[in-house]
Amino acid sequence: MSAALQAPVAKLGGQPFWWDAPAWPLSRSTGEPMTFVGQFPVPGSPARLAYLFMTDDDIAGGVFPETYRPDVGENALLIQPGGRVPSWLAVTEATTGPSLWRREPTWHDRTLVELAVEFLPFEQEAEAVLDAEIAGQDAERRGTLPDPSLVPREEILPNSYLGGRIRLWQPTVLPIDAGWRFFFQLDGGEGYDAADPYTLNFGGGTGYAFLSPDRREGRFFWDCA
Repeated sequence: MSAALQAPVAKLGGQPFWWDAPAWPLSRSTGEPMTFVGQFPVPGSPARLAYLFMTDDDIAGGVFPETYRPDVGENALLIQPGGRVPSWLAVTEATTGPSLWRREPTWHDRTLVELAVEFLPFEQEAEAVLDAEIAGQDAERRGTLPDPSLVPREEILPNSYLGGRIRLWQPTVLPIDAGWRFFFQLDGGEGYDAADPYTLNFGGGTGYAFLSPDRREGRFFWDCA
């Protein structure tokens, strides 16, 4: 574990930098500690971190936890300091636990990962493609046809980013209360080659994080085609 990343910085994998007392979530279906996916600075003041956890369905023993749902105890987005733990979520005081990993040449071998996250502005072309995709989704929700000139180029369409507007796989699927604020989205991956530095099973899709209006509680879900 990198000492530089054991700090209140954005990262994927490793172990959490707890700002309050540790609160490691337990999977509702297995009773085991969830996997720590990463931590992300929460915008605004005072400074806070959001900690993302998810049940590892790769080792759930034949159980298929509903990690795609935001409020059934199979994923958690916890906020510290001063955050709230949802009433439906069980936690322990463990400081460390299972963390993000990737696959080795044989499918079932694992290597733990700890990756620094750097936030960079989009390149102009990628931002234009993202805006076109979001405009098309807005049109679909209104029941109108999107502008055919706004067909996005999938090969440069961003899937992981912080802030801005959400880009869903299914535009009509948004299981979050309207008052909550979109925080970030994170692409899944098989973690089997250089293009996938980590393993996150989002069904080939993307995960989405939201914050409560007072920035003290988080929700997470994932969606795919």
